[in-house]
Amino acid sequence: MRNVLIFSKSTLYRECLANFINEFDNIGTTIATGDFSDFCSMCDKNCPDFVVADLYSRNNGLDVVGSMLEIIPRSKIIILTTADNRHLSYYESYYGITNFVFADDSLDEIRRAFLSAFAGRCYCDLKNSSALTTRECEILKLIASGKTSKEIADELCISKNTVDTHRNKMLQKLDITNSASLVQFAYRTGLL
Repeated sequence: MRNVLIFSKSTLYRECLANFINEFDNIGTTIATGDFSDFCSMCDKNCPDFVVADLYSRNNGLDVVGSMLEIIPRSKIIILTTADNRHLSYYESYYGITNFVFADDSLDEIRRAFLSAFAGRCYCDLKNSSALTTRECEILKLIASGKTSKEIADELCISKNTVDTHRNKMLQKLDITNSASLVQFAYRTGLL
């Protein structure tokens, strides 16, 4: 039996996901929370096999995925997001996450994605996604934290010109005109 912990800021998502997941075979306990301190205490008590991290409706500034992996390094994380989230390859390469469920898919597709994840298989092919590179995502997180190009360059041991080049490439890829919009994009897609 597999234990599942759902982390979502949305009460509706938490309850619907819990009911949906409880219908699957081999699911033992399904618990849910929208508060990160509750998440930590629930992990201590229940040690989930799978964590469903809702990045679609979440609205906070902390790096939830990184924090989760520090607390529960052996649990598999399944990210709930949208198919147009351009950071899927970042989550895969930076955090090793390969299971994604897209909130804008049909119920049958969502069911198949969860079943694949619970069976230990990857349902989503990220190879063809038009995502930002891992380095671009890393720089975007630093931009969003308020660091200047010079500070980012010093932290990553690269030149300021390289940081500016990455910033310009992100602006072009995302068809965005300024850094403030880049930060908004990062929050909207769940990178931050």
